[in-house]
Amino acid sequence: MESTSLLIILDLMLPKIDGYKVCRMLKSDDKYKHVPIIMLTARVKESDEKLGKEVEADAYIKKPFEPEVIINEIKKLLKP
Repeated sequence: MESTSLLIILDLMLPKIDGYKVCRMLKSDDKYKHVPIIMLTARVKESDEKLGKEVEADAYIKKPFEPEVIINEIKKLLKP
C-alpha cells in the first residue's frame, strides 16, 4: 500500500463561504482534522492572521509571496 500525504492550500476569499469557515469545518471533522491547511491570502492585518490561528490553520501565507515560502511550508508540514 502506497503512502499518500494530503495538504490543503486554502484561499480565504471564496465566493460563497470564507476560508476561515471552511478551515473551521475541516478542523472540527474527525476525518479531516489531521490534514494540514495552509491559508493563502491577500488579507495582511494582524487580526486576520490571528483568526487564522484561531480556526487552527497550520500556516498563514500573505500574498504576494515568493514561491520558496510556500514550498518550504509544504515541506515542513509534510515532513514525516
